[in-house]
Amino acid sequence: MKFLNAIFHSFPAKLLLVHIKHNQFLLFYWLILFSIVDGRFGKALGIPFLFLDPIYMGKVGFWGFLIIGIALAGFSMAFNITSYILDGFRFPFLGTLPKPFSHFCLNNALIPLTFLVFYVHRVITFQLNVELYQGPRITMGLVGLLSGYVLMLCFLFLYFTRTNRDIQKVFQDKAKRVTKNPVKKYNAFQQLRRLRKTKVKVLYYFSLQLKFHSTRRYEKYYDRIAILGIFKQNQRNAIVVEMLLLVVLIGLGVFQSSPIFQIPAAASAVLLMTMIVMATGALSYWLRSWVVTAVIAILVIANVLTSEFNLGYEYPAYGIDYSGERTEYSLEVIEELTSPQAIANSKAHWLQMLKNWKEKTGKEKPKMTLIAVSGGGQRSALWTVNVLRHADSVAKGGLMKETFLITGASGGLVGAAFFRDLFWEGKDLQADSHLEEMGEELLNPLIFSLLINDIFYKAKHFDYGGQTYKKERGYEFETNLSKNLNGLLDRPISDYQQAEFNGDIPALLVSPLITNDGRKLNISPQPVAFFNMRPTGESIAQGIDFRALLKGKQPDSLRFLTALRMSATFPYVTPTITLPTSPPIQIADAGISDNYGVVDALVFINVFKEWILENTSEVVLMTIRDSDKNEELGPVVSKNFLERAMSPIQSAYKSWDKVQTIKNDQFFELTKFGMGSHLRRLEFEYTIAEGTGSRASLSWRLTEIEKQNIIKAIHQKKNQNVLSRFLKPISVQ
Repeated sequence: MKFLNAIFHSFPAKLLLVHIKHNQFLLFYWLILFSIVDGRFGKALGIPFLFLDPIYMGKVGFWGFLIIGIALAGFSMAFNITSYILDGFRFPFLGTLPKPFSHFCLNNALIPLTFLVFYVHRVITFQLNVELYQGPRITMGLVGLLSGYVLMLCFLFLYFTRTNRDIQKVFQDKAKRVTKNPVKKYNAFQQLRRLRKTKVKVLYYFSLQLKFHSTRRYEKYYDRIAILGIFKQNQRNAIVVEMLLLVVLIGLGVFQSSPIFQIPAAASAVLLMTMIVMATGALSYWLRSWVVTAVIAILVIANVLTSEFNLGYEYPAYGIDYSGERTEYSLEVIEELTSPQAIANSKAHWLQMLKNWKEKTGKEKPKMTLIAVSGGGQRSALWTVNVLRHADSVAKGGLMKETFLITGASGGLVGAAFFRDLFWEGKDLQADSHLEEMGEELLNPLIFSLLINDIFYKAKHFDYGGQTYKKERGYEFETNLSKNLNGLLDRPISDYQQAEFNGDIPALLVSPLITNDGRKLNISPQPVAFFNMRPTGESIAQGIDFRALLKGKQPDSLRFLTALRMSATFPYVTPTITLPTSPPIQIADAGISDNYGVVDALVFINVFKEWILENTSEVVLMTIRDSDKNEELGPVVSKNFLERAMSPIQSAYKSWDKVQTIKNDQFFELTKFGMGSHLRRLEFEYTIAEGTGSRASLSWRLTEIEKQNIIKAIHQKKNQNVLSRFLKPISVQ
């Protein structure tokens, strides 16, 4: 009983209780880190991978973990500094000890050390079972992590040891002279009253020699005004450290183009959290009980200023001219762009494209393949490339020659566009290296730019299409994607115009969503007004021709990578692009409207139905899904209070994918009714075989085991049956 009482009244235990009672915001940041490392926070986006498998200079190893260790040590020290400033006065015995701050950090190490041990455990488990690394490689990473952690702590403790005074030095400098000034005397008196009311009873503490000692050990030095002077000094040290962090973050943003300054995204996230912890700690210290009110007031003022003075940064589409008068976007303009004449002109243009394509095939009635791919980040991109490789192999290298149109959304469209460029450049479509290129991670530079550059100051600029733009995370995404794919896709959309028109390569439609009105923004080097399907003029326009809308803003110079990014605009991860229109058009992910690209493909079939029936032997709609189309219903599980409260929202979100699938099937059946046996569909589905792991995350970062599961999915019986039917004539179907 005496032992338990000693533990309960020990300094580490009391500090933990003080955090729970007074510093929930500090515990919240630790909770976020624990949740990320445990895989419970941001797993669908691949955020835990940034911590468990940090990339630096293109590799995972010693140096990446070293930087993570440095950042985590800095965060731990920020936790200690903030705790010391906010709660040091509650433990007046602390000021009587030599090196009081060092004693505080040691006794406050319960949470940081627990996290470090947990983090090391999760890194080992993850890299063994998910990334399939060998022991020596894991060991080097852990050595880097612990080395960085220890080195940073040594540096910071050296700084605080040199700048912090203990009780003896305070007496030597006659700290009591603070009472000579009437104002300072009054402030000291008020703080002493507060100290007496909030003092926490502590009987034992850990010494720097790692031994338990009584708190009465140095009571001969007990002088509360002197102790207050010791605590106050740490405010100045905290400000110095915080300013240093700010300089580091801004410096990383300025030099982010250099690979050596592109630290792991997890480290930049921890650095940002470190600044937030110290800033919120400072606000709490200065404002006390007014801190919540002050934060709300700041948010309200910021909201008013940004709305009244139109502050904030609008992310541009690279290649588009944003100077001069904005293009009008109104119902009158939409009517004009979707008029019967505009639709007729675009149909005539595509009819000539169809004739050119047919001539290229060299057949009287060629088979026409339409490819529709689903969104789903990098998993869908890699899955699409792998499916197309196998389908092309079955077609003996003729897949792209018989394909006329590619539609889809997000990552799947990136993969299909990459495969089309490989064909256009005459590359070996069966080379395994293409899977490696598409599987290269993109998330680390993206998150790094978001945390280091976009939040603070966008200092760097670049030129494209005769225009100048700021470097932000959209630029980083496109630059690294281009680098991973050896420069393919990095060209203006106009470069594809002639090749598509001549039938040298399939046409490809990019159709992100206009958030203003829910219409599609149809991006193609060809006129595409007919995709609105308004033969009678009685229905509303379903989409807008991008080039026709922005004809005065050099739309042909739009970077094709930007067009693909517009189709893959995942909230917060990739920035929302704003077009130079009045009112400004903002673009969202194409998957919101049709995540599978099926609608656009069926619209094309219906518009050119007569020509297709007369000039082709059949139409094959190849759909490449990154999910199981008809998955089993899961068991009903009990829900807690929060799950019940969020259930309506979660249910609507989860069912949206199924709603789209059902609507697409309805449209397909209606189209097939008019096409008869001339139309057939082949569906490839990325699913995980039982016992082979979990489904790949919706992210731009895949683990090794996820890549293997995606690549192996084509060998599942369901997908092999689809491949075997690819070349069978209609009579066999």
